[in-house]
Amino acid sequence: MTPIGEFVPRYRPEFWGALSERERLEIAIGAILTQNTNWGNVCVALERLNRAQVLELEKLSKIKLQKLQSLIRSSGYFRQKSRKIKVFAEAALNRGGSLKNWLSGPLEETRNDLLSLWGIGPETADSILLYAVQRPIFVVDAYTLRISRRIGWVRETSYDKLQKFFESHLPKKSFLYAEFHALFVSLAKNHCRTKPLCAGCPIASFCATGLRVMKT
Repeated sequence: MTPIGEFVPRYRPEFWGALSERERLEIAIGAILTQNTNWGNVCVALERLNRAQVLELEKLSKIKLQKLQSLIRSSGYFRQKSRKIKVFAEAALNRGGSLKNWLSGPLEETRNDLLSLWGIGPETADSILLYAVQRPIFVVDAYTLRISRRIGWVRETSYDKLQKFFESHLPKKSFLYAEFHALFVSLAKNHCRTKPLCAGCPIASFCATGLRVMKT
């Protein structure tokens, strides 16, 4: 989230559960921009959106596509993403006028509503629900699947099955789900890469892949 008076988003764990509507929107737009790119590219796009002062539902719904595309170009696939952002903003305006009003209804119904929007898949929808409005839903991404397979928790599985696996083994608490997701991301970047770096990995002692690699 971007602090008031600044333009570049940064991690602010102390604000969990105390978000403004602008902060919720920045998180939601960030979830859309993150599709098929890295967070560094997303930060550049969010900074440009902040500087242009367009991170409001009304402004995003009315901004010209060409202008929006130029602002988010760093995130890649900017033509598709600009359409996704406008569809999302228009949906929010038509469904309560704010993200809090729209996304605070029954969880399954709200999730299905998000998934009905063009360009919003399970990971994006769940990221918006978990981080923007603190709904207790576990986000599954490529890192989660990679680590789960290497530990030996799952083999081939679908998004929904892996999500249910975690939700059935963890207390249904949004902050806990968010922390798990953050830890998976950190572990994947530091150790559980495409080619794993098992030496020094904090979970190597109970990871099937780590135990096998360390024996060789």
